[in-house]
Amino acid sequence: EKLIADAKEYGIDGLNIDFESLKKEAGVHYIQFIRELSVSCRKEKLVLSVDNYVPAAYNSFYDRKEQGIVADYVIIMGYDEHYAGSPEAGSVASLSWVTQGVSDTLKEVPADQVILGMPFYTRGWEIPSESSSDDTAAGAKIPSKIYGMKAANDFLATHGATKTWQDDCGQNYSEFTDNDTTYKVWLEDSASAECRLKLVEEKKLAGASFWKLGFETSDIWDTVTRYIH
Repeated sequence: EKLIADAKEYGIDGLNIDFESLKKEAGVHYIQFIRELSVSCRKEKLVLSVDNYVPAAYNSFYDRKEQGIVADYVIIMGYDEHYAGSPEAGSVASLSWVTQGVSDTLKEVPADQVILGMPFYTRGWEIPSESSSDDTAAGAKIPSKIYGMKAANDFLATHGATKTWQDDCGQNYSEFTDNDTTYKVWLEDSASAECRLKLVEEKKLAGASFWKLGFETSDIWDTVTRYIH
């Protein structure tokens, strides 16, 4: 009731629900909350969208199929393939991983209700040499820092690092070593965004969303508007 009241008071177009790290036993109550919220949203002509992880066995209880029945849009959070504390360095959102996430979502939700969420950030992985860190060599969590698009490019420029395009992940990649630490960065930029926007177009999805505003460079919007109208 408070959410609906706030939306009306401030003239908001809709509500986006993003509940993460739910326990499996909460699933039945979560989807009931979405059902009941959807009734109120329809009554007040508010758009209801629900954020979801890329489909996996551990999050199936979020019940995307039912979300697609009661909500207006089901959003795929197509990022955090590799995350803070990951045991291995890797892309935040490689193209193959994102593509699989879209395909799996479309098994449960119609394409015209699916929105693909894309990252404006990346991670800079910092891997100590084996001689200086036995823990990392044994597979411990790898340290990383989040960078927005400009910050990532500035970081590479500071170290005189080069980047190369990798077709398999649909991203520019850079790797260099400094003071016994190897740095690996899978970059997010207009080129990586275009690969995913082409996927939105190819699969006839409802649209795209981004995390988060302020992490992007201005040129990204020229790319976005070529695909999203």
